[in-house]
Amino acid sequence: MQCNFTLSGETLANNPFDSIAGKVGELLNAKGLQNLENPVTQLIRQGLQDMEFVSLEDFEIQKEVLNRLREKVRALEMRVAELEKQA
Repeated sequence: MQCNFTLSGETLANNPFDSIAGKVGELLNAKGLQNLENPVTQLIRQGLQDMEFVSLEDFEIQKEVLNRLREKVRALEMRVAELEKQA
């Protein structure tokens, strides 16, 4: 299964680090700060490697599960309220 990640509405390939590093490099070059590219890129890469990413597909599945659970909790709360009124 191929994992796709999103960043600011963009879908990234399996390795988001290379894409982000490229974008940082482009930004630094545009600002005339080429000498900062390597340290900044290394910091970003290290920070991102410490994070845990999930695929968009897995995220959507978990979101749907959560929505169904919320609906069940609401229904149970309403049922409990009805039973408390009857008691």
